Amino acid sequence: MNNFTTNTYEMKREIEKFSKKVTNNTDKVTSKFVIDMQYGLSKGKSCLISEISRALDEKINLKNTIERLCDNLARLTDNQKNIIKNNYYKEINKYFSEEPVAIFDDSDISKRYGKKFEDLDRVVDASSSNKETVNGYHVCEAVILGKNEKQPFSVYSEIYSCKSKDFVSMNNYTIESIDTVIKVLNKKWNMVFDRGYDDNKIIDYVDKAKNYFVIRINDKRNFLFKKKNAYQEALKRKGKVKMELWFESEKKEVSLSHTRVTLPYNKKDYELVFVYGLSEERPLILLTNRSIHSKEDVIKVVRLYFYRWRVEEYFRSKKQEYDFENMRVRTLKAMNNLNLMLMLHMGHMAMLIEDMDKKLLTIKILEASKSLKRKVLVWFYQMARGIKEILKNAKTGVKALEKIETREKTKQLHFKL
Repeated sequence: MNNFTTNTYEMKREIEKFSKKVTNNTDKVTSKFVIDMQYGLSKGKSCLISEISRALDEKINLKNTIERLCDNLARLTDNQKNIIKNNYYKEINKYFSEEPVAIFDDSDISKRYGKKFEDLDRVVDASSSNKETVNGYHVCEAVILGKNEKQPFSVYSEIYSCKSKDFVSMNNYTIESIDTVIKVLNKKWNMVFDRGYDDNKIIDYVDKAKNYFVIRINDKRNFLFKKKNAYQEALKRKGKVKMELWFESEKKEVSLSHTRVTLPYNKKDYELVFVYGLSEERPLILLTNRSIHSKEDVIKVVRLYFYRWRVEEYFRSKKQEYDFENMRVRTLKAMNNLNLMLMLHMGHMAMLIEDMDKKLLTIKILEASKSLKRKVLVWFYQMARGIKEILKNAKTGVKALEKIETREKTKQLHFKL
């Protein structure tokens, strides 16, 4: 029992310590709210405000706790959010390599039966087998991989609707996410995009940023080599470079080829990389501004692209472990504020994973998760379950760790009668 008590206390202290760092220079109400949310998400393992409130174990009516958290979600100002984000960026910056990898992804959250949510949009439900169009919202996500365990640190996550009054275009969110990564890293880095970003405006913007990029392109895109499109050029090549990679939970040997191409609209030269063997139908085609002089350079480009599945695992863990799609707050502002709290929580977990060799607490969390696999590539599932398992032994909430402010008695004037 002593061991349980020690682990629980250590976990609580870790959450409180992280929360105080990211709320430095914010007001007291915001600081206490962030600590409550980080602890509630850790123990409750859910985006439902009712579950977060139950996890806090407050000796007041549950309804009052829920109302307080909802009020704080609604009142969190942009200024306070910016302070929190900047503090968070400072904390995670030391976990990135000299040439980091940033991955950009557009996803969605479905609200199939929702009716009362603000500016409810129509999205393609990627998790359904027949790709149905349902009620929901779009999500623009940007993550940076850590240098040790290659865990994704989210630095930009925005829920938006095309029906909102202030909506301009999806590209605006993409550009905002790129600008955020530039601000966080302030060094040369690799941008990785899926085929949804195969757009001249995006290519132009990332080109001007003077960083490396790898984009999966539509195989119908035309280039200036003998007026042929990318797919026709791919058919002419055999793929002399061989490499092994993990794809859809199995190891596959693929063949690679590359050629230099010129885009018609800007007359700039890029490298085109073809990947054969993943599908019997069509090869995978990547566009990059990285120079290719050897087979090692070709393999590096392909490896950079296949890092992108980590952002999909990251987003899947948000949905599966934290019931992200089931959030019940109705306004977009409250949704994004709740999403920010979850981003901080998962960023904290990524920090613990990256420090796995230095931090005994991480080993205790992974042991508590009782996972079947001893070694995985993305650790969020095990971490979330392990933290909840440790905190379930807590008899009191996080309030017990907060210092109660004692004020001096007011010095009132007394008149002798």
